Amino acid sequence: MIAAVAVTQCVPSAAQSALPPEVPPALVLQLREAIDSWAAVPGHRGVSASVILANGAQWSEAAGLAGPDEPLRTDHLMLIASITKTMTGALILQLVDEGVVRLEDPIGRWLPPHRYIDATITVRQLLNHTNGLANYTTSAALIAAINADRSHAFTAAELLEYVGPSRFPAGTGTEYTNTAFLLLGMVAERATERAIVDLYHQRLWNPLELTEVFMPAFEEPPGPVALALSGSFLVAPMAQTANITVGNSAAGLISNARTVAKWGNALFRGRVISDEMQAAMRTLVPAAGNIPGEAGAGLGVRSYQYLDRTQFGHSGGSAMGSSLMLHDPDTGVTVAVVMNQGQGAEHFVLAPRLLQIAAR
Repeated sequence: MIAAVAVTQCVPSAAQSALPPEVPPALVLQLREAIDSWAAVPGHRGVSASVILANGAQWSEAAGLAGPDEPLRTDHLMLIASITKTMTGALILQLVDEGVVRLEDPIGRWLPPHRYIDATITVRQLLNHTNGLANYTTSAALIAAINADRSHAFTAAELLEYVGPSRFPAGTGTEYTNTAFLLLGMVAERATERAIVDLYHQRLWNPLELTEVFMPAFEEPPGPVALALSGSFLVAPMAQTANITVGNSAAGLISNARTVAKWGNALFRGRVISDEMQAAMRTLVPAAGNIPGEAGAGLGVRSYQYLDRTQFGHSGGSAMGSSLMLHDPDTGVTVAVVMNQGQGAEHFVLAPRLLQIAAR
């Protein structure tokens, strides 16, 4: 007599079926080799890198150093500099979606007069760098103020006082300027009656579950902040309050590559603004700066030409950090690299290399 054996069908649980897709092991090895090769170059410090594929699978790793002898980890936080502009720009485009702000609004509708800021400049002209405003971060007086008190936390209103005479009449040219995004942060605050740091949390970071990003001087770091190679010196960014608060809503946020990649993936794949604003964001004017690979300036974003086609994203460059975020519409791949160094980071080499590997 043969005993009956109960056989149960193996059915995946809801939790198992909800597991995120994985990056193929062979691709992981190639990506890892690319960042290890970057870290092996003399003069390179540390890199946090992340890639998100079209199916949502995400790879994130780090290479190099966070401190004198401490390996950089994926949870280490570094200055993302002007990638901040993509978040400030998205806040404004959300407010346009809601009918609170209009792209053709003159900034005089929202902000008080300033002797070197033309009140007829439009919100659109701020977003795409066709405003002609002088870049406050190049002010010799501001540099002197930073050197005089490195513990000072600058406010947006204080930074506005370092804006000099305009470079050209609005609408007659394109030139990259941090001043535009300092003003856009102030417009967002005036339009909502909320602080810019609260707007980042409430409108972007909390809905997208971006927990590893913060605005220094306004809140505490949500994780370890890596030391940065500034020139030939290792510095602690959080001890350089004046230097890191100069960026404000133009270039002042600190994060890591896995968070920046999640942000870029959400922004460029329609989870942040409407289709109408997505199209407006990608409408380009001539390139706004001497940036490798840059092809044009959109509303809060830039376009690039790598792999013989167009990507969208933004770079960040400062004395304490270098970064590049790219989204490739043809393949749906998003890439982010964040380095804890200024000069010589070669982020415009590594990020396209990771894109080339992942977009095959």
